[in-house]
Amino acid sequence: MAMAAAVAGRSCRVIEPGPEATVQSLIAAAKIGDRETVFEFLTPQTRARLELEAKRATDLVGAVIRYQAKDLISIGASEGVATPTDVTVIEERGERAVVEIVSPSGRARLDLLRVDGKWRVDLPRYGTPNP
Repeated sequence: MAMAAAVAGRSCRVIEPGPEATVQSLIAAAKIGDRETVFEFLTPQTRARLELEAKRATDLVGAVIRYQAKDLISIGASEGVATPTDVTVIEERGERAVVEIVSPSGRARLDLLRVDGKWRVDLPRYGTPNP
């Protein structure tokens, strides 16, 4: 009887993956060099910055080469790069979240925004030139 009550109390809705799942998927895509998927995990603001920088890069080379935003995603070799030991949501408020990535080489934090119901990684300085 207790089991039936417990099962009946659960809803049948599917739980959307959280921000940490997005970060784990982004890491997996980067590890195999999948720029398409990495690009999809970025916020529209980050994509727009990359598109602007791709246009600038194309203008700099005299349009001999036409760069696309995805061309500017830098994915290094993953050989010898330590796999994260922990990916944890350390803050989630409404449509924003902060995820901490821990690996033997250190810690990093990523900001995420929920866009159209899906978590996307926001990289405010990614794609902008160094001063």
